[in-house]
Amino acid sequence: MPGPLRVAVWPGMPDGGALEEAGSRVGRKLEVEVISSNEDLEALLESELPFDLITPSDYLVEKLVAEKRLLDLSERFKPRRDDFERWARFPPWDPEERYCVPLAFGTTGLLHSSSRAPGLDSWLQFFDPDRGVRVGLLDEVREVVGAALIAAGHSPNETAAGPLREAGELLETQRDSVGSVSSDDFTGPVERGDVDVHQAWSGPASLSVRQNPDLGYVVPREGALLWVTTGAIPADAPDPEAAGRLLEALIEPELASLAVINGGYSTPNRHARAVLAPELQADRVLFPDEETILRCQVLSSLSEEGERAMIDLRGRHAGGQEREVDSRI
Repeated sequence: MPGPLRVAVWPGMPDGGALEEAGSRVGRKLEVEVISSNEDLEALLESELPFDLITPSDYLVEKLVAEKRLLDLSERFKPRRDDFERWARFPPWDPEERYCVPLAFGTTGLLHSSSRAPGLDSWLQFFDPDRGVRVGLLDEVREVVGAALIAAGHSPNETAAGPLREAGELLETQRDSVGSVSSDDFTGPVERGDVDVHQAWSGPASLSVRQNPDLGYVVPREGALLWVTTGAIPADAPDPEAAGRLLEALIEPELASLAVINGGYSTPNRHARAVLAPELQADRVLFPDEETILRCQVLSSLSEEGERAMIDLRGRHAGGQEREVDSRI
């Protein structure tokens, strides 16, 4: 009897129930590893047994393709590409749509208390907060350094010494105001009042905003990151055929929509969006308008030197910053 399929996914993306149902349709049990960053996924790919299905985001897809570590889906897997929004087609990290399928998307902005941090609409307000305002950061190098680069007026993919120095100055200015560093729970610190504003992914932020009238989510006026999480099959997957069938099941509208309903993650699948309740379809945190999308940028893969420069920069400014412990996984 075939063993379980090994999958690496984000918390709630795909939805746990959708994974269970997709595994049932394929007739296989799933061994699920939960990640909270692309760096987590990279480490797993280096240190663990092979995975059948993984969920890299945009720039990591580009890197894994360059390293020939993803299976060419066009040879055996024919997803209904027309099901996806036009902006999600032929992305820069997979311009021929050969190596991945978009599963979820969102922006990286700021979740804040409207009463404790009113009028927030800028990264500069976040990196140089008012006296007494506590802030939180995601625990992911590219997101943090990318936001600082955007605040300084640069591309989030910039690795030249001058722009990185300016980003570092912003991180140093902010340092004593940081009360949380977490990619696992970045809504809880704001809800509890531990921090007043937290760098946040729009999906979970949208749930918090709907549940708490004091909370708001903003894409800063300088712009923000737009991220897309994908489904991909590693080149060394033990059972690529079963992994392909699992991926096909996960993009079925009724299963894809569960990540929105239960996890708050936006879907680029037009048919999945169509089955959502009207209030979710109209939620501008989940589904930003074109003007907001145009203010956003995507991360691209960097050279080893560029990656090292960003990691070093983040490391120099991260000492002593408090981290939230994930209690949900």
